Amino acid sequence: MTIKAVNNFFSFSDRKDLKSIITSDTSISYFNLFDTANQLAFNLSKNGIKKSDYVPLLIADNLSFIETTIALWFLGSVPVPINTKMLDEEIFSIIEDYNFKYLITDKEFFNGSILKSIKIISIAELKLETQSFENFNFPSTKNEAVVIFTSGSTGRPRGVVHTFSSLINSIENGNEILDHKENDRWLASLPFYHIGGFQIVCRSLHYGCSIIIPESQQTNHLADAIEMNKPTHLSLVSAQLERLMHQKVKPNESLEVSLIGGGFIDDELVFEAENLGWKPFRVYGSSETASFISAISPDEIRLKPHSVGKTFNHVEINITDESEILIKSNSLLNKYLDNEKETLLRLRNGFYHSGDLGFIDDGGYLFIEARRNDLIVTGGENVNPIEVEKVLTELPFIKEACVFSKQSKTWGQEVAAAIIISDSTINDKAIKEILKQKLAGYKIPKKFFFVDELPRTLLGKLEREKIRKMF
Repeated sequence: MTIKAVNNFFSFSDRKDLKSIITSDTSISYFNLFDTANQLAFNLSKNGIKKSDYVPLLIADNLSFIETTIALWFLGSVPVPINTKMLDEEIFSIIEDYNFKYLITDKEFFNGSILKSIKIISIAELKLETQSFENFNFPSTKNEAVVIFTSGSTGRPRGVVHTFSSLINSIENGNEILDHKENDRWLASLPFYHIGGFQIVCRSLHYGCSIIIPESQQTNHLADAIEMNKPTHLSLVSAQLERLMHQKVKPNESLEVSLIGGGFIDDELVFEAENLGWKPFRVYGSSETASFISAISPDEIRLKPHSVGKTFNHVEINITDESEILIKSNSLLNKYLDNEKETLLRLRNGFYHSGDLGFIDDGGYLFIEARRNDLIVTGGENVNPIEVEKVLTELPFIKEACVFSKQSKTWGQEVAAAIIISDSTINDKAIKEILKQKLAGYKIPKKFFFVDELPRTLLGKLEREKIRKMF
């Protein structure tokens, strides 16, 4: 197998001495990883997948996800990771909305029978054949590399399209604090369908690191992987970090950096993590910036409480008169998939209009005062309150609903809802049980507030911020 790579991303494909993947019971070399991906690519091409196709992946955070992603890159296709926590109905909605033609999955019991217009490809069946291509020319850095979904303001998930160039630029920008070396070990601690998790894979491929894949991302399995495989690099949301510390998991001596992001991170949590040896950096970024664009150490936080740090090289911040944070970077998204209007709205004059509010102090430190309008970031997952409100108000006993965030040390933010009901016998437990059939678990409000009236503007719009302050 000969791979003609155009950059560092694939330069380790012939290394039999370098571990690419480590699990609880095996390890795989870079050569074996790319060899298997080659075979998958051959079989995917036989299934009709070709260059420039957008191909959804409904695959767990495991070896198959990484192999399939590389296989699609071999073909010049674009992987589209799907949130595996979503209900089938939510997945169907995305696939039909974006008119995808294929779905690759390892979900044995996925009920795709109602999706008549697409071809569902089973990972297990793909691996039955072992034919492969002889040679590959990888796409250029300008080619599209991935579509990452993030919640949109209208309820329709936005597909953030990144090129190989934007992913690599983000990786190299962040290396200012990560300082990668060949044979470093990254724990796959975040979902691969999020930019934070996807970039763990990409950083490892770029620098020749090993990816440690835990049995799951439950705290006990993360703890086992940390103890057994001793990662040098971690990326966690605050809820994960707090759980690990609560269970008295000790970081290994070889740990060099822990990135802590995905929403609000309490200063005291960072200090506590530092004292326990987690070597944390609070980071700030988004799917649109291909991961974090700024970072701050505990020592700096003591001088600049609540700051998310200074931005890296190749990142420029402007603050508008309305306090919106505008970001220019060589790691910005290429576009939103099938959404020219949103692309033109968010990408203007070379700057990404983040929707986040904040300021930069005289020392060049960035502070975030509010995250992306009404979007709720809970445990690293993005929740669109409008989507949840729509589901709530479709229930026959709920007349009105307003979904908002409440600060939480564990989750960063919690989803909460103020509702007006027409049936006094209904309680929050009953509502949550019904919602389990309609929403992914992380979207279901943790707290319900029963009210007689919800404040609205003169134009009839819910005063979300006023309602949030009420509770």
